[in-house]
Amino acid sequence: MKVLITGSSGYIGSQLTSTLLDLGHQVFAFDNYFYKQHSVASIFDRPGCFHYNEDVTEWSSKLKNAIADADVIFPLAALVGAPLCDKHPELTVKLNQDWFDTLLEYLDGKQKVIYPNTNSGYGTTGSAICTEETPCNPISLYGKTKGNAEQILLTKYDNSICFRLATVYGRSHRQRMDLLVNNLVYNAMKEKHLVVFDGHFRRNYIHVKDIVSAFLHAINNYDSMKNDVYNLGNDNVNMTKLSLVEKICEHTLSTYSITDSRTDPDKRDYEVSSKKLYSTGFSPKYDLDYGIREMMNVCIDYQEDFKDDSFMSQCRNY
Repeated sequence: MKVLITGSSGYIGSQLTSTLLDLGHQVFAFDNYFYKQHSVASIFDRPGCFHYNEDVTEWSSKLKNAIADADVIFPLAALVGAPLCDKHPELTVKLNQDWFDTLLEYLDGKQKVIYPNTNSGYGTTGSAICTEETPCNPISLYGKTKGNAEQILLTKYDNSICFRLATVYGRSHRQRMDLLVNNLVYNAMKEKHLVVFDGHFRRNYIHVKDIVSAFLHAINNYDSMKNDVYNLGNDNVNMTKLSLVEKICEHTLSTYSITDSRTDPDKRDYEVSSKKLYSTGFSPKYDLDYGIREMMNVCIDYQEDFKDDSFMSQCRNY
């Protein structure tokens, strides 16, 4: 199988690319190393991988040829997270949204497109549990542009699957420490104390390996799943931020305190159901305890950088 991945050196993209190569697939991997993560490139120096250091918004002949040749396309290249998108609004609209209208011009209908949206588009929903039928109410430029891209695919291209991803955690080839679980573990390990704000806000979570498994599940069950959207989270990890902090402190032997003096500009507060995806035969494997222990080991592995905080600044993307 021939697979095109944009954003192949990102947090999810590097894990997906490596897994597909392990399975013997041919991968066209595109990334412009926006985050200076050039060390990740070495994992693609393998048979079956065609690796291009390119900006996909420039629409090179190599990208167009890869699109034409691909059986499956994963458009993962994006500016991710509300702070980063607010810092680069024009690029956010160009890459996260408008890029997909141009993509349609180069598709001939045979390519399967699997797109990762964010479930941050649900915004704040009160006590209701979000399903795929819940109206989206994105409150950030990030959520709006990602949601618009989903609509472009579902309404204009008759061969796509869209996932709405929960907050991701865990180890990857291109490590991110700004994601909520990863960041809280980092700070608990470093400071031995966490200060909690917006502790009542609810979110759901998913391990990065489970995301890759869900993508593979979609490929293997494409005909029955296509032209639809699925929440992708671990329903056993729907919890408040305070409950998450308590779990992390239990593992790291840390303490926490609560403050009302801060709030998050990305005011996500919701409980999300992934039962629709589970009904297709998928189930997540990696629970929160696994992810916390894994991230504790990441901090230990990078202990020299961990001491002077350079590892954190290396991984931060805004």
